[in-house]
Amino acid sequence: MARLITDHPPRELAAELGALLRVDWRTVWDGIPAGEAERREWCEAFGWQPLWAESGLWVRTRRGGRLHLAASAAPGRPVTRASYTVWKAREDAASGDAGLVAVALDRYEAHLARMTTLLGPPGWQGSWDSPDFPPPPAPGRWGDAEDRLEHQAPYRLAQWSYANPLAPVFVLDLDCRSGRGAGSGTISLSCHGPADPEAVAGPGWLL
Repeated sequence: MARLITDHPPRELAAELGALLRVDWRTVWDGIPAGEAERREWCEAFGWQPLWAESGLWVRTRRGGRLHLAASAAPGRPVTRASYTVWKAREDAASGDAGLVAVALDRYEAHLARMTTLLGPPGWQGSWDSPDFPPPPAPGRWGDAEDRLEHQAPYRLAQWSYANPLAPVFVLDLDCRSGRGAGSGTISLSCHGPADPEAVAGPGWLL
């Protein structure tokens, strides 16, 4: 049986997503202020409460969710991604991974349906073994094909992108991990910015 660590229902995801759609992303991508007072004021403009710094900044949203704003440790560096853990569970090795995957897929489809209601059909959706994975415009964003096929990650993925270069690329992905120890599953909502540091080569993932 999967042990839940995080479980936000689709209506909570919809509320968080609705707020993210109204964010001034130009200001977010420009970077987090270095000073504590300035950082607090910057967060208040979005309705966020600063929590702690870790590869950027963790904040509490107006609706009580936790959002990670990914950025370099250097002060004033651009924010490249905002991510929100929608659902997370772990399972003992003795339980078998099939049960965890079944639960994770059920949760993923429910969240995907709610996001589709808000954003329309994704521009791309599929899984680790889709022949056209990864979706444009992100070659290399999810690693090379050999690594992806070996780890079956991300297990499912849907992506929404827009013509405005400052608008985030919204991604809903499911990651399932298994092996000798306990298995785990995570569903995440990510908002990728103009330069994502996880690209395999080059200065970043350009929208």
